[in-house]
Amino acid sequence: MRDDGVWGPPPHREPVGTAAYRRIREAILQGQLAPGERLNELELARAWRISRTPIRDALRRLEAEGLVRAVPGRGVVVPRVGRVDADELYEMLEGLEGVAARRSAERASGPFLAHLNSLIKEYGVALRQNHVSRLVDIAAEFHVTVARMALNRRLERAIETLRAQLAPVEHKVLRQKGRATRSFRELAKLTAAIRARDGARAEAAMREHLASLRLDAVASLPEEEPGEPL
Repeated sequence: MRDDGVWGPPPHREPVGTAAYRRIREAILQGQLAPGERLNELELARAWRISRTPIRDALRRLEAEGLVRAVPGRGVVVPRVGRVDADELYEMLEGLEGVAARRSAERASGPFLAHLNSLIKEYGVALRQNHVSRLVDIAAEFHVTVARMALNRRLERAIETLRAQLAPVEHKVLRQKGRATRSFRELAKLTAAIRARDGARAEAAMREHLASLRLDAVASLPEEEPGEPL
């Protein structure tokens, strides 16, 4: 069991199973749990002083989202994402997030637009400070915000699920030389299109951004079979 603080006691504000799900999910998305790392149901239950049932339910929920995988002989692990996986995920996101960007330009409210603008400013500050982990967080929040602005809950959930599977990849890609700067320019271009209420331009800008990320991600990852867990 890890002793680095990842598995602190779950919050008491919500049901134990929900808290366990959120805690494990956050650890994966924030890179605290590395691809290939094993999650032991019994150890988690002991660490949190709860029964194994809510842990088991949380892991099943995460498996349905593609964030963990049951591997024969190893148990539940955080899956590694290879070239084929990343290529497929980004291909799907280009379509879904392109639609979200178009709809956001057409439907976004003033407060949402203000938040998007503040995220771009925060990204610029983090870029100047070379604060990579902060850049990853801001980029994730940016994409979540665009998805929410589209005012389509099913579209938002689909994007969120796919993006969660790409979280380990984006942590790696944004560390490539020049990648964060390119992302800043691309996201600023997208923000300008959304603020101008130009749906076609917003969709094109989002697709361009994701296609660029896709190329860098695929080039940086090992060749693996689709869905290969380790």
